[in-house]
Amino acid sequence: MAPIGYNHRGIDDTARIIMSLKSGIDSEIKWALSTLTRVSLHPTFSLEAIPYFGHELIKYFIKPYQLILEKKPHKVSDEIMAMSLDSLLTLRNSAQDLPNQQWLAQVKPLKKSLVEVSKFLFNWFYHDDVQSYHLIRLDNQFKEALTYLVDLLEPLSCYYIDNSKHDPLFNTLLSAAVLTRDKTQLISLLKCLSHLLIIRDRAFVQDSNGNSEQEESREDERKMINCIDAITESQLEHIVNQLLINDGELNYAVLEFLKSYLFSEATTAESPNSIRDSQSRRLQRLLQLNSSKSGFNTLVKQLPLLIVSNLPLNDPTNVKSIAQLNLTKRSQFSGVPSSLPQLTEDLYSLIVRFPEPLRATTWLRCCYEPYAHNNLISTAGTDATTDVIPGEVTQISLWKAYENQFQEIWDPSNGESNPDLKPLLPAVDFIKNVSHAFPNSEAMVVNLDSVEGEAPKKKFIIKGIQPRQFAVNIDIGNYDALKPIPVSSVNPEENYKLPIGHIDMEKFAHTINRVSEEILSEGSRVSRSSEAVNSINLSSYDLLDYIINEVLESKENSIEENTFRLYNSHWLPDLVYANPSLLENGLINSSWLKYLI
Repeated sequence: MAPIGYNHRGIDDTARIIMSLKSGIDSEIKWALSTLTRVSLHPTFSLEAIPYFGHELIKYFIKPYQLILEKKPHKVSDEIMAMSLDSLLTLRNSAQDLPNQQWLAQVKPLKKSLVEVSKFLFNWFYHDDVQSYHLIRLDNQFKEALTYLVDLLEPLSCYYIDNSKHDPLFNTLLSAAVLTRDKTQLISLLKCLSHLLIIRDRAFVQDSNGNSEQEESREDERKMINCIDAITESQLEHIVNQLLINDGELNYAVLEFLKSYLFSEATTAESPNSIRDSQSRRLQRLLQLNSSKSGFNTLVKQLPLLIVSNLPLNDPTNVKSIAQLNLTKRSQFSGVPSSLPQLTEDLYSLIVRFPEPLRATTWLRCCYEPYAHNNLISTAGTDATTDVIPGEVTQISLWKAYENQFQEIWDPSNGESNPDLKPLLPAVDFIKNVSHAFPNSEAMVVNLDSVEGEAPKKKFIIKGIQPRQFAVNIDIGNYDALKPIPVSSVNPEENYKLPIGHIDMEKFAHTINRVSEEILSEGSRVSRSSEAVNSINLSSYDLLDYIINEVLESKENSIEENTFRLYNSHWLPDLVYANPSLLENGLINSSWLKYLI
């Protein structure tokens, strides 16, 4: 005969847990709470279906803290604390599901209990003077409870909206966010604070004519001062400074909090009827524009970096240089002056006192310029003094010009030589010195076309230089004479056939398009829809664009503008040049660059 109860499964787990919780037996209650912790991991666990579980979990969760508040810390045993941790962990697990969140948020005593427990735990870890001798042994359990509590508050805080300036939960979490040194805890606290900043949308009602109007609730009138005004400048500065830490999760939490703070539609006591004015006041407080400007400095330094962080961009130091653009010369004879420019009085008074051959070299470089297309040599005509051929100067005209320029040295008007002025170079040495002044020039003898029966004529020229339109200073003259001459891609032998002012528009447009395509083809082609672009990049863009529009656009040549330029002018323009898709796809606003150039 089978024993009594053989092959009988017994009651289900739910009934067993309920009976254990009602039994009052510590071992049964401990088993029930542990079982609920395991069951709470399943998505089918519903506090709404069995509200008894929720109320019992809350009761055992707050039990040790009630004893502490009643000044009975000696009655908090290890068993009571263990059951509190199991209950809190179960609540934390169940709150990850939306239906359980909604049920817990409707339990009005729960928020008050969460505030009391939060105050105790944060004071325990951040204010040593509140620690009790009887509770020191529970320090590890309190640390575990604080972790579960913050995780529980993160989803529930979404339902605690329209909080006043003196809301105890908001102020407790805000103080903890400033004091904590735990990254994970700080991230959760910032998320909770962002949720608590949410305000209820004013309901729309229809009047007798069917028009929609906003309904001003009495509660809104009583709560003109929102909890957002409880945040001080020093607390904001501490939160903003977290952006200096290279941590993606932390940066994202800070950025989302700043967006909630800046873009909240809650009004301030100073501007109760203007959302925009209220937002402007909060921006000034965040940036500390009227004091140290510490927040502004940190944000304009870090936000541009976060906009491009972790994006597959080209390194500006490895960008290929664009090939030099060569445009068609208008005409063989265009731009060549028929007369030599004269030195200014200041420049003349300086050069005339130079010793030779420095004086000759300096004068040549100030009044003449090198000519790249120096393969055009005129063999027509018999005028040995002509000097209108580009890249070609006759030796006699060069010497005569030099003599005329410094006539006061060899032929003073008063007949008395100035002993401070050194004599001119002899003509032979002067011509030889031209190749020193212009390394790419060359003295040549050209045979001219001659008439039959006449002796052949020769033309002595300097090839590779021509007169300037205007005399230049010594630095420019030295630079032009010694800089490398690029190899031209145009055919100078055909240029003289082109009319003056000729521009090959088709070739010009093609070249410009080719250069543009080369720049773009080397770019990374990063767009807002790219997988590489994350929420940190986009949130940073939104915040920086708002700051620039509100602060920099309203002031010219301000301290803020110079600060933005100081932090970003040395790298951001180069990065944009190497990655033009940043502008093309709206990850960098082109209007920002005007403050950096």
